[in-house]
Amino acid sequence: MKKALQYLVFVGLAVGLIWFAIHSGTINPQQLWADVSQADFRWVGLMILLTFVAHGSRAARWRILLEPMGYTPSFFHTNTAVWLGYFANNLVPRLGEVTRCSSLYKSDGIPIEKSLGTVVTERIFDVVSLFLLLGLNLLLDFNRLLTFIQGATSSTPESDSGVPVLIWIVLGIVVMGGIAVFFLWERLLQLAVVQKLAKAGQGLLSGLLSIRNLRQPGWFLFYTCMIWGMYWLMGYVLFFAIPKFADLSPLVALTTLTTGALAMILPTPGGVGSFNAFVAFALHSIYQIPEADSGTLATFIQSSQMISTLAIGLVFLVVSLLTRSSPKTIAEE
Repeated sequence: MKKALQYLVFVGLAVGLIWFAIHSGTINPQQLWADVSQADFRWVGLMILLTFVAHGSRAARWRILLEPMGYTPSFFHTNTAVWLGYFANNLVPRLGEVTRCSSLYKSDGIPIEKSLGTVVTERIFDVVSLFLLLGLNLLLDFNRLLTFIQGATSSTPESDSGVPVLIWIVLGIVVMGGIAVFFLWERLLQLAVVQKLAKAGQGLLSGLLSIRNLRQPGWFLFYTCMIWGMYWLMGYVLFFAIPKFADLSPLVALTTLTTGALAMILPTPGGVGSFNAFVAFALHSIYQIPEADSGTLATFIQSSQMISTLAIGLVFLVVSLLTRSSPKTIAEE
């Protein structure tokens, strides 16, 4: 009952964000339909091919993490499990990790708790990768982002130096917070919330250092780069599907990727609503793309990726049901 209510909240959040985007003018259904009607769906086909490369790279990287524990599932089984995980995530947020581990248990008898541990390690590297991309995004697009920040704070009073007072206030809070942490460090360490954060930090560091125990750390990093490189290309090639977006730069695609990844923190099915709203806001605010066009592009990217993942994931689900062996049979072998 609790999970059902939680799912209804996720769906309600998605519906609410879409409703707000439509009524605020971010998504114009008539314009969206007109633009999509002109789309060249061969670019969507290319996006699907890139998705296969991305998920295949994730499957190959997962096999590297499983190897030190003595498990060597086939690429087909791990790739199937990855696709099923994405299929589940597009239906029920946060279900994908358990689904892919359950799939590998049913196909190869690998205990779910052990494969889940490797998925946690994967997530740690993905979070670090995302923050590295955010840093790269800020570095490459610094001037535009600075202009955006200045515009966002333009309504606040300016100091004698011409810098908005709000920025000085934020800097002051950061400095005062740093001083407080320095002098109250020992007392802070006794707080339960600080201890939890410290434990999480140790887990993050432990996960990052675990790469030293892998037999193929170079390949692990290569597949990580492939995953995120394909994610970037998956969004970029869709710019060319609709003529009015064909001139947008690869840097805009990087912003779309990082903003979309952050939007996925909100647990809506397939990123519905959260991806559309956050990405459209970034495209409109940072690159001055007309609001309705920003909503069209964000919605086209999100829906193309979600629909293709659900369709192909369904095929993998059918194949896995037809070819699956029972864990007992695997153990006997």
